[in-house]
Amino acid sequence: MADEIVDATVSCAACEAACCRDVGDGTALVSADDLVRWRRQGREDILASLVPGHFSQQGFGTHANGTCLHLGTAGRPNDCSIYDTRGEACHALVPGTQQCLSYRRSYFARQAR
Repeated sequence: MADEIVDATVSCAACEAACCRDVGDGTALVSADDLVRWRRQGREDILASLVPGHFSQQGFGTHANGTCLHLGTAGRPNDCSIYDTRGEACHALVPGTQQCLSYRRSYFARQAR
């Protein structure tokens, strides 16, 4: 069952994209379906950027500051550069759901320290 939207005012573009700014290498996992889709799409750029992740899966790499390699586009720092074909894990994290709000609270609490 999908996580229900609790706060419809939350938007990734207006957020500081907390879920994409605090990921260690390989913790944003990609599924086998993601890998197949990207191969079919010829997205060697995405496939080449993957790193070993948890549970013997692959995950998205990060910049030295902990942000996802795919976070940010020209003039839009909170946008995903692969949004149209993003991974299932990213697609599943719906803005405004309890999961999203919980992650935001945790992220911003750590930033306030």
